[in-house]
Amino acid sequence: MMNAQKYQRNMNRSRHKLGISRTELGPLEEGDDDSNSSEGNDKSKNPIDDISLSGLSVASSVSSLGNNYPRSKVKNKYLGNEDETSAVSQEKVESFQRRNSLSKVTDRETIIDSINWLGRHVPQCVIKQLTEEVMQTPSQSNISKSRSFHFGRRSNDGSTQVVDMEMPFGTQYEAAFLFIDMSGFTKLSQKLDVESFSKAINSYFQTIVDEVISRGGDILKFAGDAMFVEWRMGEEYDTHGFFRQKKTGYMKIKDCVYAAAVCGAMVVKKCGDYPIYAKTASGGQGEQVATLNVHCGLGVGKMGGVHVGNDYSRRLYLVLGDPIDQVSEACDSAKLGEIRASKEALKYLNKGQPAKHKLKCDKDSMSKIIASKEHMYFKERTKNTWTLSGRVTKPKKPIAKFVIPFEDLDLSSLKVLKKMLSLYVHPCVITEGQFDEGVNDAFKGNNTRVKKKTRRNSLVDIGGMRRNSVTRTLRTSINSTDSSLENANAAYKNNRASLVNMKTMVSTRERLRSEAELRSVFTIFIKPNIEVNLTNDLEKSDKQFNQLNDIMNTVTGILDELKGQLLQFIVDDKGVVLIGTFGLRGSTFPNMVPERALPTCRLIHSELAENLGIDSNIGATLGKVYCGVVGGVERHEFSVLGASVNLAARLMAQKNHPGIMVDGEVHKQAQKINFIAFPPVKAKGYTDLVPVYKPLTAKETRWGKVDPNFVGRKEEMRKISTLALKMSRRRSPSKIIFIWGDSGSGKSSFVVHTISNVYKSLVSGRKKTIITRNLCADGDTLVPFSLFRSIFRDVLREKAYRDDVSIASSVNKDEQKDLSDKEAIIRRLQQLCQQLNAPEGLMEIIGHHLLGDSKLKMSKVEKGPDLADTIDFMAKIFLKATSHADLVVLALDDVQWLDNLSWKVVQCIFEESENVLIVCASRPLESFPLTMDDTFWDSLTGQFSDHFSEEYLGPLQKIDVLEMAAITLSCKSEDIEDEVVNDVYMSSGGMPHFVSEILSNCIKNDRMKKLHNNKIGWNENYKKHGMQFANLDELMLQRVDNLSELARKVLHFASILGSSFDFEEILEISGHILAIPPEDSNQHSIDIHFALESAVEEGILDETLEEEEKEDGLMASLNIPGSSGKMKDSEKQNYEYRVYTFHHSSWQRLVLSLLLDSWKRDIHKHAAMAIEANWPDAESRDYRTKVKLFQHWKESDNSLKASDLALDIGQSYKMLGLNQHSITVYENALEIWRKHTPDNEESLVAGYAPQVLESLDAPNLVLLIKLQTALGQAVGSTLNQDKKESAKAFQDALKILEDAPVSAEIKDRAFIFPIFSGMFFLLKYGVLSDPSETASYEVDLVGNFVKETKKHGDPIHYGRALAMQGETYHRQGLYKEAIESHMELKRVYDVKKHHALVVASYASDRVGQNFGCTANCYMRLENVDMAMKIVDHIINNLMPKMDPKNVHNSIVTIYPAIWILKDNGKSEKAREIFMKFVLEPFTEYFGEDGSTPFLPAFRGLEILLDLVVYMEGKASGFDEGYYDWALDFSNLEIKKAFDSSIGNFGRNSSSTNAEICLRLYKLTDDSKKKVKLLENGMKIAEQAIHRCDGSDGSSKMLTTYLQIKPVHDELKQLDFDDVKL
Repeated sequence: MMNAQKYQRNMNRSRHKLGISRTELGPLEEGDDDSNSSEGNDKSKNPIDDISLSGLSVASSVSSLGNNYPRSKVKNKYLGNEDETSAVSQEKVESFQRRNSLSKVTDRETIIDSINWLGRHVPQCVIKQLTEEVMQTPSQSNISKSRSFHFGRRSNDGSTQVVDMEMPFGTQYEAAFLFIDMSGFTKLSQKLDVESFSKAINSYFQTIVDEVISRGGDILKFAGDAMFVEWRMGEEYDTHGFFRQKKTGYMKIKDCVYAAAVCGAMVVKKCGDYPIYAKTASGGQGEQVATLNVHCGLGVGKMGGVHVGNDYSRRLYLVLGDPIDQVSEACDSAKLGEIRASKEALKYLNKGQPAKHKLKCDKDSMSKIIASKEHMYFKERTKNTWTLSGRVTKPKKPIAKFVIPFEDLDLSSLKVLKKMLSLYVHPCVITEGQFDEGVNDAFKGNNTRVKKKTRRNSLVDIGGMRRNSVTRTLRTSINSTDSSLENANAAYKNNRASLVNMKTMVSTRERLRSEAELRSVFTIFIKPNIEVNLTNDLEKSDKQFNQLNDIMNTVTGILDELKGQLLQFIVDDKGVVLIGTFGLRGSTFPNMVPERALPTCRLIHSELAENLGIDSNIGATLGKVYCGVVGGVERHEFSVLGASVNLAARLMAQKNHPGIMVDGEVHKQAQKINFIAFPPVKAKGYTDLVPVYKPLTAKETRWGKVDPNFVGRKEEMRKISTLALKMSRRRSPSKIIFIWGDSGSGKSSFVVHTISNVYKSLVSGRKKTIITRNLCADGDTLVPFSLFRSIFRDVLREKAYRDDVSIASSVNKDEQKDLSDKEAIIRRLQQLCQQLNAPEGLMEIIGHHLLGDSKLKMSKVEKGPDLADTIDFMAKIFLKATSHADLVVLALDDVQWLDNLSWKVVQCIFEESENVLIVCASRPLESFPLTMDDTFWDSLTGQFSDHFSEEYLGPLQKIDVLEMAAITLSCKSEDIEDEVVNDVYMSSGGMPHFVSEILSNCIKNDRMKKLHNNKIGWNENYKKHGMQFANLDELMLQRVDNLSELARKVLHFASILGSSFDFEEILEISGHILAIPPEDSNQHSIDIHFALESAVEEGILDETLEEEEKEDGLMASLNIPGSSGKMKDSEKQNYEYRVYTFHHSSWQRLVLSLLLDSWKRDIHKHAAMAIEANWPDAESRDYRTKVKLFQHWKESDNSLKASDLALDIGQSYKMLGLNQHSITVYENALEIWRKHTPDNEESLVAGYAPQVLESLDAPNLVLLIKLQTALGQAVGSTLNQDKKESAKAFQDALKILEDAPVSAEIKDRAFIFPIFSGMFFLLKYGVLSDPSETASYEVDLVGNFVKETKKHGDPIHYGRALAMQGETYHRQGLYKEAIESHMELKRVYDVKKHHALVVASYASDRVGQNFGCTANCYMRLENVDMAMKIVDHIINNLMPKMDPKNVHNSIVTIYPAIWILKDNGKSEKAREIFMKFVLEPFTEYFGEDGSTPFLPAFRGLEILLDLVVYMEGKASGFDEGYYDWALDFSNLEIKKAFDSSIGNFGRNSSSTNAEICLRLYKLTDDSKKKVKLLENGMKIAEQAIHRCDGSDGSSKMLTTYLQIKPVHDELKQLDFDDVKL
């Protein structure tokens, strides 16, 4: 025994590690340290310390008063000190001691019984190691350090030390290994009832177990109908010396092999061809019903034993090593009734054998038969023998059973040992109540209430016997006169003896009867695809053991959370295998398969892959199996046996595994989950082939549900599948396929089946494939990049196999485990954006609007990225995230609803990628034109015609209709009358959806029967009534009418919500409309569920279960390794949510047609209210949510809310450069008023019926004009848009304002000011009127603007109007009038007060910019002094008070000043202000890759000012690289629109570039450069002068013209010929 301090320290550590409180373990033991005690631990001071019972001291008894009573007071009261000992009588102390000690005796013996009972479920080596862990003594296996060692912590010198069993805990040793494989159980289970079967197999097991134990073997594990046994080298055995004295020796490896060989030989002899008989009615032996058999394999070598798991849930013991492979090969080679030994085992077995009995493996064989039922081929040694080398004793046999030294363990240690043992035992055994149930029943009858506790509450009170008969007996003894502690102890032992005898008789019989059952069990076989090889490398072994431990904890964590159970964890020749179950005691639930068992399979598969990087194969089945203890009395384990268990193992081991495979029973139980069918398999115990399926994940569910009635289209599917397989085999250009089909042609089903076929063929080819599908919905045209909402979620879940940065490398392991699914996707997106150097704002567009992360809002980004960059980088993100795949399939359904920007990204992916197969399904192009650009379509049919193909899905052929009828009627095709097929074909037109509906209707309405020729044909009902519908709508309407009133209302709500919706949406909107009170909400939820279920049963809706994506995803709600939260009890059924989809679009269309307009509006209104309630913060709403809200308010005829939303959406789109989407939203919103037609054949006014304008109130008029104005602005700002459409929108807005009666009542008219600003912009480009009329029109327009703003009184708008007027006068040469306008502007404008407000309204300070325009006016009037004063004012008073970040405003404001300074000899100052206010802020705030509208002018302006400063002698040199820049004509070219825009401020950029050429021409002596510079300069000068001289019919820009004219003339006068010479 160890000293008290060391022992207690180790016990405290074990208590803490196992989570056992001091209260649970009992009172403090002798030697416990109590920091609150001042008495110390000097036992000599305690006069009664020597009095004890069964090792329990008074000190420990006293401490049982508990923590609430101070220990120091107890000691003072009962143990005494010098002052108070006399006050306590010895009699009281002894009485207290008796009462507490006897309770300890009862507890102690009960726990010992529990330990012994638990020990029968655990290998001897585990019991031994756990006991040593508790006692902290050296391992017996460590006696021979050269042959055995522990894996644990290593000391500094590298040596190994025995340490606490922190998981994983491993040992290595040498052993003989025997594998015993039994057969015949499956057939037997089908012939006997569960009780007879249980007795039969356990009788068979008992024979084998007895043989193994008698030969000293340690049964490590029962694996179904097999067992693993070892004989470990170094184990003790009893022997005798020369004088017959008893002594102990240690087994050598040859002894182990011989013992195992003899054991195996005896097993096949006794258990081969073992007959099983049925019972007669009288209970006697009946006829033989089956034969059980056995074969064995023997191996030897170094092995590893690993404890895996944790200290609170579950542990298991694994063995691994080369002997496992040896016994597997040997057993597989052995026939039934044989044992074969590996060649390694034969080496040891032959030692000591006579020459004629030495065995060798045959050629090309790895094993040799050593015994059969009839004969033993090696010689059994039963007595001492002599050889030339000396005496050889008879073989040794190890001690059969390790005896736990209970006498050396106190109560706390026993409790720790018991808890540790219980972790290795199956939960069904733990909750069974242990053997005391039978004992107590025998003692007290059937009224005994047995207390059972779960594992986490520990196994303490079993049977309750210590509270009843035994306790009463003890108390009687104690309370009798003069009873002593010794008498009480003797009384307890006598009662205990009687209990043990009775228990021995009852326990086996009662256990077999009570525990064995036949239950429907969901069995999961899990095979992590890893290699585990035993090695002497400690570091490598540690890594392997940790990996096994991680696998164990991941699987048990998921099973525990979803209330499943882990049955086994083994390592065999097939690899690492875990077995989990649902349906055993404690794990049976309603809807168990779809709501718990299948999600468990998916979670295990995904968690192993995502958290541990381990791929896995899972096979799962459902079926009746035997559940109970298998083995003998001394050694047994809980197991499940049956055909479905074997099938699960078969499915796990299937080749070309798709990840998860289930059988047909699972498929039946989970009909609402989507599956893909695989070829059926032949399995033991099944007569027919077993259908096999793969359950789809949440991503795969979006592929769609495979229609079992799908027929035809085989050739089209074959083409696509062949193409996909071909593409996956080698890198090739991407392909795009269009599938065209009318409504009802089955194009969606075709896409789903095609994906299924492609997936199966690629899985069979072991190709890494990414398949993602998107079903476009009506309304997606308004949502930019709508396609990539689901697509990005799918591809960003893919692991970063080849990225420079991956989630694993940038996030530590603990942080990675805490990431929810959504957070992991966002993190992946961030990494890709960093790797690809994505533009600012792209992360926010994708993260917020596509992936739903409200933390990533565009309000945090000052300016959205360029649209072209956004498209390009979205394509790059997709390609980067999928680059590791052999093939990517992008399946897009109903692409007629796809938005234009999504098409642009698809185009980019198609043109820039390899091995992407894009499948697009759409209605016919003639009826539903696509929103894609014409250029993309032209390139598909032209440049990329080799990579583009089309398929048109027409009507089915009659033979296809016949096939569908056969499937629907569950018969053969030849059993159906031709008349039936002809009538269905004619009525349906061969359209698949219509055929299906007609057949279903005929079956439901009893229109068919079996005719006299045994074929199915029409019956009398059909001949009398026909099909009873005039068209398909009538047929479908009958189905709707069959539903309840609530179900029909639910369909009404659903048709408004769209083609797809989830349960929560329906529940919320129905609660609003039907005014359900809170107290009835639960019942309402149930009613809605059943209403939806009835629609599903009727075939109107499809239902699927998907992983929750609304919050943090499924993993965040589960308390398992790799998750970041714990599921609440009330939510444990809701980790998946139900999504419903109309089975066909015709159902939604039909239901919508039944609704009154007022009812539609009401539903839309409540749908909008529900969205607003769920997303009260407008900024948190993404694109899709905003568009849905807008559509609901629009359809509810709430023009105010709809218009406000449209303006908000359009503005946010515009900020991102999505002007085309803004235009679509504005046009959609204006339909609120445009949909009304004029009365009495009146003409439209600005596109609206006169009565609409007359009925407008003030708020609606303001919003209508704002929408018209926004439309004009969006059209005017969009390239490739006709600016006349923009002008029309502005003119219509003014016309509406003029004709609407209510306009006179509106006093705040600020909303019309943007109209004037927009029209003024268009006037500069000659859009609003003919050039000859532009001047007068412009003056009138601006004059009206000034009047309106002056009347309004806001200096911001009034200043803008005056600035506009000054710019107009300047452009028309009315310089004095322009200066007068400026004087009025100067009076109202305060740069400090108004700058930011003007920018907020007009994007830049249009008022402050008027100062430069006025300076130009003074220059035209030749008043240079006034011009210079204004320039000085701009530099010193305006610019310091303006926002430096607004670089565009800065360049426009100082642009006129730059040229005035240059032309007046102050080029150095001009260069200074350009650098200070433009270039330096641009570099600081935008960076080198930034953008601003006038950026194309910056480089030329910088070069020209550098050259002027140099030529004026104010700089010593210039950059010689300017020559190269100017010689490249592409640098000099400027777009006309840009020149016109910047020219309004004093000079166009072509003029600047022309002057650069002229000055460089003068500075160089290189004749070749001169020629090229002169040539480039003349081209640019001609271009510049034609853009400002009015020759194109536009107004002449005099200031701009005067800047280029001298340059142009000088270039023209140069002598070309002289230069050439």
